[in-house]
Amino acid sequence: MQERPPGTQRKLPRHGWLLPALVLLVVFYAFALPIVFSGNAIEGRAAADQLNYHEPVIHLFADQWPRPDLSNYFSATTPLYHLLLAHIEVNYEPSRRWLMVMGSVFTAGLLVLLVVSLRVEPKRALVLSLPVLCSMYVFFPGVWLLPDNAGWLGVLGILVLALRRPMRGWPLLLAGQVLLALVLVRQIHLWAAAMLWTAAWLGSYSPESDDEGAVDLSRPVEAGRLIAALFMDWPMRIRRVVPVVLVTLPAFAAVGYFVWLWGGVVVPRYQAGDHGGYHGWNPATAAFHLSIVGSFVPFFFGYMWPGVRRLLRCPGLLVGIVVAAALLTVVPETSYAAEVGRKSGLWNLVKVAPVIGGHTSVVLLVLAPVGAVGIASLLAQLRARSGWIYLSALVAFVAAQTMSPQLWQRYHEPFILILLAMMSAEAVGGAGVQVSRPVRVWRWVGPMVLAVIFAGVSARTVLTDRAAVSLDTGDFERSRAYEPLE
Repeated sequence: MQERPPGTQRKLPRHGWLLPALVLLVVFYAFALPIVFSGNAIEGRAAADQLNYHEPVIHLFADQWPRPDLSNYFSATTPLYHLLLAHIEVNYEPSRRWLMVMGSVFTAGLLVLLVVSLRVEPKRALVLSLPVLCSMYVFFPGVWLLPDNAGWLGVLGILVLALRRPMRGWPLLLAGQVLLALVLVRQIHLWAAAMLWTAAWLGSYSPESDDEGAVDLSRPVEAGRLIAALFMDWPMRIRRVVPVVLVTLPAFAAVGYFVWLWGGVVVPRYQAGDHGGYHGWNPATAAFHLSIVGSFVPFFFGYMWPGVRRLLRCPGLLVGIVVAAALLTVVPETSYAAEVGRKSGLWNLVKVAPVIGGHTSVVLLVLAPVGAVGIASLLAQLRARSGWIYLSALVAFVAAQTMSPQLWQRYHEPFILILLAMMSAEAVGGAGVQVSRPVRVWRWVGPMVLAVIFAGVSARTVLTDRAAVSLDTGDFERSRAYEPLE
């Protein structure tokens, strides 16, 4: 099958995104609403987070409305998500169940925006989006009152705006507003500004190879020329970057304000005591992130295969990628250690697998290079401008997460699945190469298999979880969260 020829525009049916978006929403609510309106609504880790942290904050802000005290509450995140739901509680007084339904709107928005952003035929958009929906780290925040998906919605919005060219006019102003809203939901997502800066620095990025398709990695001269082009015409690039930096300043000012108000990057309640786990950093972040990608590579390999073939024509680069990923795994300690944030998700496999010298996980040592090659294979198929923006997103995200000691899969998996879907969608139309029938088939089957696995894990978790444990300390705002379901 001949993929879309290089340099041509992908022609899509008008409103082609509507049907896959509708299917995703129907599937999401078909499984989410029965949980919300059943006894399972107060069971499991996500329910515990809602009942002990986020729902008490919503009640607290509603009780204090219209002047809620933002200096110290029960969430380690910035308060916009909780303020929006508190506003709903003040004005409409919904029951807990209906408040959860209203909170699911952020997840619905995330799914719709993802489908719209993929810009592929409807069936492929649906297949690439299903793993995102079925991941329990996306599905659960859509059921319970958690701010995670409000944050991922903002991250995806910034990515979509950054990929748009040129970065000026109304998209630029909108990007500044979206970034501000994003950091007011989760302060750690300030890294997303890097995508906008990168997009502005690149401009339209018009070297010939960018218009013709992906860079031919087997021709080092061409690759070197394109890299060198990034550092040409500094005055023009600076003129493009300055307005973008200016529109991102309110987001930096907002985060700075909360750091000043709290005396740290989280509220004082979580800077000491039993929940004082937000100090320090985690050098194993890059290896862990790449390893999660590596665990998904088999399911997206149909999209990666043309890029792998390109990498094989440049063995020096391929070896360098593998060695770099191995070093990221070997240098920091990558064994299981719950006390320093290395727990849950993939760490559970690390816990039972061999560890070299009590220091280096064999699981991560295998998966991290696989993940690095998988990312490189997708980047090798993208237009240069898109590739640099995706790479800036990956680097900035990992850098931000490295500064957090809590290295949990739920902080990484949704972002990785969104990027794999976006990059795969662009690669399938931009490679301009023929692929065999098994590869074409696996492009459909692989993501669906992953979605089925995720759905099974999510279902099993819901069905086997125990009732959430109250951390009530006698505070009124906490105890309100444990009132009976209405």
